[in-house]
Amino acid sequence: MNPLKEKIASSTWKALLPASYVFGAMAASAAQPAPAPAITQLTVVNYQQIETPLTGPHAVVVEHDPGLPTHTIYRPKDLANRKHGVLVWGNGGCAKNGLTFPEYLSEIASHGFIIVADGPPIQRAGGPGPGAGGPGGPGGAPRAGGPGAGGPGAAAPGAGGPGAGAPAGGPPRGAPGAGPGRAGGPGGAPGAGPRGAGGPPGGGTMGDGGVALIEAINWIEKESKDSSSRFHNKVNVQKMAAMGMSCGGIMSYGAAHDPHVTTVGIWNSGLFTEEDRKKHFDTMHGSAIIITGGESDIAYVNGKQDFETMPARIPVFYGVYPSVGHGGTYSQDNGGPYGKLAVPWLKWQLDGDTGITGKGYFVGNTCVPCKDPNWQIQSRSLD
Repeated sequence: MNPLKEKIASSTWKALLPASYVFGAMAASAAQPAPAPAITQLTVVNYQQIETPLTGPHAVVVEHDPGLPTHTIYRPKDLANRKHGVLVWGNGGCAKNGLTFPEYLSEIASHGFIIVADGPPIQRAGGPGPGAGGPGGPGGAPRAGGPGAGGPGAAAPGAGGPGAGAPAGGPPRGAPGAGPGRAGGPGGAPGAGPRGAGGPPGGGTMGDGGVALIEAINWIEKESKDSSSRFHNKVNVQKMAAMGMSCGGIMSYGAAHDPHVTTVGIWNSGLFTEEDRKKHFDTMHGSAIIITGGESDIAYVNGKQDFETMPARIPVFYGVYPSVGHGGTYSQDNGGPYGKLAVPWLKWQLDGDTGITGKGYFVGNTCVPCKDPNWQIQSRSLD
């Protein structure tokens, strides 16, 4: 690709950032994220989820590991004697903050998945919010109706380490940029305007070829072979998922060529040019799920074109949730409808679940979103 064209293409969404920056900054001006301090020991992040308990059978712990200080880990508190599926995640705006999507990622982890999200755990400055690390919070006491989620090394509220921050709910309800559900959608979503705009843009560039996600893959694979690691023989390194929102979706495409990656998730995202599509599609060797909001989503056209031009050899599910824009439903309780869709996809693609809680959720007479009027769906080569 011509270097000038590549520069223009990769700058397309960046050129749209001023609006989202303004609205996000208005919502977050009172509590800018503070850098996560350097750590020398495994730290459990005190973070309170909102409203109802996670729907999975596992209590969830969120961790900051000195072995991979550039990322945040969401995982089942008790790692069963089985191989857990792994999801590596990239954030909107390529934000280097592993606490950008806590509701959504914790919900996925509660169903037995290990998630390595790009960025250290950074909460808003100003000390822990009400109940941080308390009942229901990963790393805290049990959520109502579920097992405990605590663990050794839990940081004390206000300790200033990872997890110290403002309320988990983000900016005040009704703040500018608030999307459906909880106020202040995902931070730094490239191109997000008033609809669903989150916090200010994060660090990183448009995808960086998925380097941060590949780093996460390499780290968790190494841990799975280390007899002293909590992940020893507990990880399915043969089947991993690379997913992300907005810029994070571009990161996921960048990691799709990795031999461990058997499915990619493109959430409120999509490629820019036919040259980009050919480059990435030619190296993909697994399935894809592409999800966007309605036409107000800045990535709606990109995701649609990705689905329409993806080769038939790539199994793909494509869903549009018209009632939301670029901010999606990540910040809603347990990730909202997006969370409900991500879990069965991963159960199918990583765990091999062919029942109604996996493959059956997406194909045949039991397809759930097919019958849901809130979704507009298409698929290809899933059977």
